[in-house]
Amino acid sequence: MKADTRKTGFRLRTARGHLDAVVRMVDDDRYCIDVLHQLSAVQGSLEGVKRDIIEAHLQSCLPEAVASGRMDDIVEELMAAVFGAAPGRKAKAKAHACHTDTQKISAAPTADTQLYFGAGI
Repeated sequence: MKADTRKTGFRLRTARGHLDAVVRMVDDDRYCIDVLHQLSAVQGSLEGVKRDIIEAHLQSCLPEAVASGRMDDIVEELMAAVFGAAPGRKAKAKAHACHTDTQKISAAPTADTQLYFGAGI
């Protein structure tokens, strides 16, 4: 993955913190509108991650695909990833430069997320 893994990991841990809050709110039978607001925070965090990954993919993998004549494949792959596979079509799994980065995102809480959400995440 070509996206900034530190930033992506932070955003994912933020989304997880918001989602944990939603679960607690549901368990506590909180007011529906408050739960919906918290769900919007989860979705916003995930949309930010999605945008970062798409942007990194377009900046790094798209030029390579165009240069190698695989433009149709990369467009189909991106459309399937963002919107789901089109009915009657199977998404193609093509290996390209985005799959060569082996750096993993840690799901473990960091000091940043513990300060923001408390040590309970």
